[in-house]
Amino acid sequence: MKISKLFPFACVALMMSACASDKEEIGSGTKPGSDPQYLAVNIVNVGATPTTRAADYENGSAEESAIKKVRFYFFNGDGSPYLIKNPGITGVEGGGDKNWLEASPADDTPTSGTPSQIEKITQTVLVINGVQSAAPAAIVAVVNPGTVDAATLKNGGTMRLSELRYSAVGSKFYEKHATTGAVSDFVMSNSVYVNAGEDVCASLVAGHVTTSEETARKKPVDLYVERVVAKVTADVDKTAFEHGNGTNWDINKYGTKNPVGKSGDYDVYAVIEGWGLANENGKAEVEKQVNKTWTDGNLGFTPWTTADYHRCFWETSVAFDAGSGGNQPVNPTFNQLKAKMQDVLYTLPNTPDSKDKIANLKDNDLTKFAVAATLRYKDAAGNWHNAEICRYNGVSILGIDNLKRQVALTYSQYYTSTDATNYTQLSKDDIDFKDPDGTMQQYRVTPTLANDPAGTKKYYTKTNTGTTPTFKEVDKAKVLAAIEADKAEIRRDGRAYYYVPIKHLGGTGELAEYGIVRNHFYKITLSGITGFGTPVYDPDKVVDPIVPTYENTYLAARVQVLQWRVVNQKASLGN
Repeated sequence: MKISKLFPFACVALMMSACASDKEEIGSGTKPGSDPQYLAVNIVNVGATPTTRAADYENGSAEESAIKKVRFYFFNGDGSPYLIKNPGITGVEGGGDKNWLEASPADDTPTSGTPSQIEKITQTVLVINGVQSAAPAAIVAVVNPGTVDAATLKNGGTMRLSELRYSAVGSKFYEKHATTGAVSDFVMSNSVYVNAGEDVCASLVAGHVTTSEETARKKPVDLYVERVVAKVTADVDKTAFEHGNGTNWDINKYGTKNPVGKSGDYDVYAVIEGWGLANENGKAEVEKQVNKTWTDGNLGFTPWTTADYHRCFWETSVAFDAGSGGNQPVNPTFNQLKAKMQDVLYTLPNTPDSKDKIANLKDNDLTKFAVAATLRYKDAAGNWHNAEICRYNGVSILGIDNLKRQVALTYSQYYTSTDATNYTQLSKDDIDFKDPDGTMQQYRVTPTLANDPAGTKKYYTKTNTGTTPTFKEVDKAKVLAAIEADKAEIRRDGRAYYYVPIKHLGGTGELAEYGIVRNHFYKITLSGITGFGTPVYDPDKVVDPIVPTYENTYLAARVQVLQWRVVNQKASLGN
């Protein structure tokens, strides 16, 4: 087989046909004669939609839609690989012992007479020269296959239809330049959907293989594709946030117009340092996974699948593994939450498989919109400071030094001495804090004894006998055990983070209310923050999204998902 012409278009797509497994007959191939056999293929972008739904969709950027290469996989009627002879054509790879051919598009010419629901069509004419005597039964295409890890597509080897549909799992589906951050080479694959009770994937070629290029062009096979990744952006509601004036906070940073809470007599404001995503899925299938038993009713929106648009709006994502080394949720550090408003991030599909997974919106594996913030307050003299809001034994305390004093006061029965002559009651300078260990909630830290570089400090308790007190040495381990028993929370330098699960299209309480689905564009508008957020002591420590149980912490957000499909959400950070 060889490719005679390949005209790309900016946003690609692939046609699908029922192909639930290899074991199903997916169509019978026609037997070619001695003349060349032609198959015309239209690569169609599923992103577009009729003008009546234009507000729900958005075209991809040039980078998101560019086609560097297209790999066409061919299958027999039982889903086995249809082997292609070496094409022997410059610029066309594959064939030989493979069931695919791969080539780069020639130009970016749109097809005339494009229907309103299609953004652009790329026409390709394939010349088939198979090892078998019959023509292939079905064809599947993967756009920009070089982006994915080689093992995802079996290092370029042959693949059965079932392997491509269900076993091709990877973690890399677009390129990002290490220096500039520029994105490119987005992987696109068949737009899988359900039609008449069957899931549609590979395109059947029976009746489309002809002996002339002209005839093939008159009855092409349509291949619809969609991007594997989803897209997320965020902005603030200008009625709820304002830039700083250089005194209260930086002029280039947004802060809340209204206080997020009070610490003592002081109003506290939240200043946004950046945003990002938490609890992301680290893996995705090349092909979308769907369940034929889903309905508009059990997902909570309509339509969840539509043959008219050659796509569906829900999927089953790669499951998270409980064991170490498996597919764990991907979380950032506080310092990595640095995207600016209107920046764009990309993420992999992540959907719950039952309502139980979304019963607790504070603690789950849903992908979350996370905001890094600095809390600020103005003192009585009119000066602004970072609000180091701490909590210890149920008491809210402003400032780490004040927290140290509180801990020392709690254990005031202990004294220190370096010479067994002069004794000093435990003070703030004797107290420090250490990060949580693996058994603790990540927002808690452990009070401990400050480092003693000289190693001469010893600990005592005092007993009053008449007018002369006596001091008895106490083992340091006993003092440590007492002090480290109670935990503290510290928003060091005012650092805190807020988060909210990203909504999808489902109604309140429905399975598809939250989730990330490929080829959707989630637009989040941050409309408010309430409360002091989750404490951050070490900004380089990975954030494991959780809200302290006592906190009134809210992030208000309005999310829209889009040719890229658009979704709208309002959310609030906090309880």
